[in-house]
Amino acid sequence: MSADGAILVIGRGPTPPPRSVRRYLTSADVHIQTVIDQLPFVGRDDELRNATRALTAAEHRGVLLVGEAGVGKSRLAAEVLARISGNGRTVAHCYATVATSAIPFGALASLIPADLPTSNPLRAAAEHLTADRRLVLAVDDAHLLDDASVALLQYLMRHDLARVLCTARPEWPGTLDLVSVPLEALGRDDADALLESLLGGPVDATTRHLVWTNSRGNPLYVKEIVAAGRHSGVLAPSAAGWCWDGPLELSGRLAEVVDHSLDRLAPAHRRALEVVAYGEPLELDLLSSLTTPEVVDDLEAQGLVRVETSRSRAHVRLGHPLYGTRLRATCPTLRARSHRRALADGVEAFGARRGGDLLRVVTWRLDGGSPASPELLARAAQQALTAQDWELAERLCREVVAQGETWRVGLVLGLVLMYRRRCEQAEDVLAATMKESSPESQVQLACIRAFNLFFGLGRLDEALDVLDSTSDVPEEQQHTLLHTGLTFAVEYAPLGLVRVGAAMLMESPGWAATAGQQVLSYCQLFAGRSREALASVAANEQAVLSWRDRFPGLRNGAEGIRTEALLHAGDFDAAESRGRRMLADVLEESRWAVTQAPPRLLLSRLARLRGQAGTAVRMIAESVEYTEAPLMWDLLMLAELAQSLALNGQPERAEEVLARAAYGLHPSWRMAGFAVSLARPWVLAASGRVAEAATAALETAAMTRAHGAHADEIVALHDAARFGADTSGRLAALAMTRQEPLTQAYAAHACARAAHEPRALETTASAFMRCGATLYAAEALAEASRLHRLAGKLREAEQLARQAGVLTARFDRATTPGLVVGSSLASLTPRQLEIARLAVTGLTNSEIAVRLTISKRTVDNHLHTTYAALGLTGRTGLRTIFGLA
Repeated sequence: MSADGAILVIGRGPTPPPRSVRRYLTSADVHIQTVIDQLPFVGRDDELRNATRALTAAEHRGVLLVGEAGVGKSRLAAEVLARISGNGRTVAHCYATVATSAIPFGALASLIPADLPTSNPLRAAAEHLTADRRLVLAVDDAHLLDDASVALLQYLMRHDLARVLCTARPEWPGTLDLVSVPLEALGRDDADALLESLLGGPVDATTRHLVWTNSRGNPLYVKEIVAAGRHSGVLAPSAAGWCWDGPLELSGRLAEVVDHSLDRLAPAHRRALEVVAYGEPLELDLLSSLTTPEVVDDLEAQGLVRVETSRSRAHVRLGHPLYGTRLRATCPTLRARSHRRALADGVEAFGARRGGDLLRVVTWRLDGGSPASPELLARAAQQALTAQDWELAERLCREVVAQGETWRVGLVLGLVLMYRRRCEQAEDVLAATMKESSPESQVQLACIRAFNLFFGLGRLDEALDVLDSTSDVPEEQQHTLLHTGLTFAVEYAPLGLVRVGAAMLMESPGWAATAGQQVLSYCQLFAGRSREALASVAANEQAVLSWRDRFPGLRNGAEGIRTEALLHAGDFDAAESRGRRMLADVLEESRWAVTQAPPRLLLSRLARLRGQAGTAVRMIAESVEYTEAPLMWDLLMLAELAQSLALNGQPERAEEVLARAAYGLHPSWRMAGFAVSLARPWVLAASGRVAEAATAALETAAMTRAHGAHADEIVALHDAARFGADTSGRLAALAMTRQEPLTQAYAAHACARAAHEPRALETTASAFMRCGATLYAAEALAEASRLHRLAGKLREAEQLARQAGVLTARFDRATTPGLVVGSSLASLTPRQLEIARLAVTGLTNSEIAVRLTISKRTVDNHLHTTYAALGLTGRTGLRTIFGLA
């Protein structure tokens, strides 16, 4: 055999032995192609390179791919085979199984004669295999090879007749002289890429987190989770991409894959693993007391559990999350209850002194059918609330209510109901609890109840009345009430008044000064003074950290202000980095769903400003709630979704979403109302109504200016300028008192458009690019190109058009009026352009005439002139020019 011969050992397949090597090679090729078709090849670049080099280099005899079941050994081997195949090589495959492991040459039986001579079977088998001197032999699961087959492979390698690529489990001693290439599970990014490749499209963040948590990057598990989700219908496409909506149930192939690891367990080992499934993370000493140390050692050696040590304390977790799902699903009811009671007894026997022990014991007692006192249930409910396990917290509270002692859990139950979007029920519970509670708890109850009334139900007057009803309290509690009231005022009151309240708090001692400083930071942010807000947050940082245990909300608020201010200041990269980290933390900790709103809003806006309209839609659509009684944060999400849909070229859907937001808007939610107003011009523009969009943007600018919300005013004025209005004077005045690069670029853009200065527009485009606002840069370049073309400077026009094209080529379906005004449309008058935009939306000439309050004949004439100027015959060509065909 020549040195370029090779033996490839790959994943197991059920193909029966054919009558000839040629037929077997054909069937094996089909098997390999099936592997490739079923599981996309993602990542593994280093492993692929190393394995290919080891298999083909003159100094090696082959390579061993080592990894746990499902990590993709077979898929990688197939990719290696695709790399080295050709050049006259012939490929053959074998699949070692448990059944063949006890039969001499069992794995290779399909490739060698059954009547080998007994004198020297190895040599005879080798001669038969190497009759074709360009053979590539593929064999799978080397850890299941029989001794004779291993000896044959060694013979072939020792005589330099072949090279070998084996796949095997880690427990195989690896008796062959091969270069080892270990395979671990995929990393998070590669696992996400595999998931999206399997589904053929984007997947929402919550689903990506769910699949990652339950697969831990095992490609086979990813594939089977996807198959199970699609089969049951809980995994389906949505506006945000593929979305998982329902429980993860192990059935079919996925259950078989997990059972393959669990079915080999002895009864004692399985029972011990069930205990871990119900109690993880479980103290090692506790588990050992419920089983034996030997059993625990065996489970760890098999990789079914892992032992983690932290601060000299050892805890046991399952080796894979899916083990727990399957064990709990298949454990008989009575045995499951017995496990839970044993866990509760065990923790109590050890003293139940550690944090969270009470919650665990009470939960196990309830699940095990044992009663618990209202006092213990109430304390456990508080712990569940702290852990943000809303479902468990409500369940524990309901147990207390059923025992007639609602007063013990009214505060916790009210919070849980609010977190679960049942704000009317929360108000009923909190109102009843305030009547029965002690004076010491009145302020805390009042603040929570007022928070629910304002942010959940939009009932400002009632919220303020609740705060006023508890005003006769010590000074520190008065500060708490004032801070809660200022939290509302930031949303509904002119910012000048809010500053006065912030100053009052800042003059107070203790935490109140810290809280007052943060309110001031909010005011600076909303007033469009982002750099001042960043400096204020930095100056307050140490004080916020010193109060993080008593007032954790201050730290969250500081992070939100800092991230939002970075966006307004034009530091998009830093804002995105923080936003992604915030969202990842929320998803990882399964916090209140509403806490996803700030990072999602931020990331969606960043995507829009970069021209990634589809990404923006998916980011925000993942967590939008379409409820009859939306919370204030829901309206912010709906407004952002409407604007993203408009940019994405979906005007009808954008209008529907915006209508939902407007319907749910309460008068006291002023800042949320500004968000809805900022979205409205873009919904109009997406329908071709650019003149109306400009008017709407100017109206929004006037409203926000009166409120002191100059950050929103700046955005509204810039939008109006992009729609053709001259807002250069006001934007220039605002930019003079603010040093934020993005605000400066907004003002420069408006001034350059008003002055029809193409060179100034080029400079503005560069300023936008430095911030990361690619969409605005492309618009500025497109407008500069149009102006050069109108002036007859065709070379300059074409150069700028190409620069704009380079930017727009990276966009994801982003469409704005400023982008579609290309060379073909530059010759149209403003009225002709306005009519053309309305025409491509599908309106008839009569409908356009009504919309613009002009005659139908005027519309007919303008369209006729437009078609002639553009060399078109009708609306189909017009839609092509606007990028809508």
